[in-house]
Amino acid sequence: MSHVENEILARVENLPSSASADENADFVINAMVAGIVAAAVIPAHVNWAFVMAGMGAGVMAIGRCYGVELSRQEAWKLIKQFFLAAGFTFMGLTIGAKLCSMLLASTGIGYFGAIAIDVAVSAPLAYAVGSCAKAYFRDDMHKKHSAEQNARLGEMLRQKFRQARSQKVHEQAG
Repeated sequence: MSHVENEILARVENLPSSASADENADFVINAMVAGIVAAAVIPAHVNWAFVMAGMGAGVMAIGRCYGVELSRQEAWKLIKQFFLAAGFTFMGLTIGAKLCSMLLASTGIGYFGAIAIDVAVSAPLAYAVGSCAKAYFRDDMHKKHSAEQNARLGEMLRQKFRQARSQKVHEQAG
């Protein structure tokens, strides 16, 4: 397990027991966003691993808030389910923005622009993934699987991503 994953999961162990599962999940979502914003200063072709580890650990931690233990593979399977449910266009635009950030950073003169693009995409994405995971575990979606549920998760991921971008969630987390 990576340092990023260990750090996020360790924070869950120290959450106040008096807080509700929703409050603890919100804390984890904010930690995911803050961690991903911090990772943006690392060039995108390197920070991709930190972003992915942070999102995977965040989903595992949110599951723990609701009493559900996930392995790293199960967390990634769930994140993949969110992305597939959101649709090819959403996934393509998200990956395309990361690639643009990598290309811009590789020029040297575009490094700060690359950071801005990376934060503008990765922070809302972390918020959207965390929010979907929260709803997934809170609403016991992990106990049942259906096409309707997938459609709901896909719409939720797209909606939370748009919401986070309009609210500049990365400014609130930092």
